[in-house]
Amino acid sequence: MFAERIFKFGNGLKNRLDQGLLDGALDYVNFNEEPLAFEILCDHICEYNVGISKEECEYALKLAQDMGFDVMEAPFKYLQDLVVC
Repeated sequence: MFAERIFKFGNGLKNRLDQGLLDGALDYVNFNEEPLAFEILCDHICEYNVGISKEECEYALKLAQDMGFDVMEAPFKYLQDLVVC
């Protein structure tokens, strides 16, 4: 159910996040580990200070909420700090 949304978000990060890290995170989706895949992806975004757009941030936070994550906890709470104009 969430796989397509995770892939859409992740694929939008190509050329901004190391391809190996991106592929590694998204690979968890193939093993029905969507929450883990998304959390790892967001961890990488925060750890490597990947700039994201306001729309990407909103998309990620909505996806996190839909998946049952608390967006006030790491790594999700740090995504807004990475928004670039």
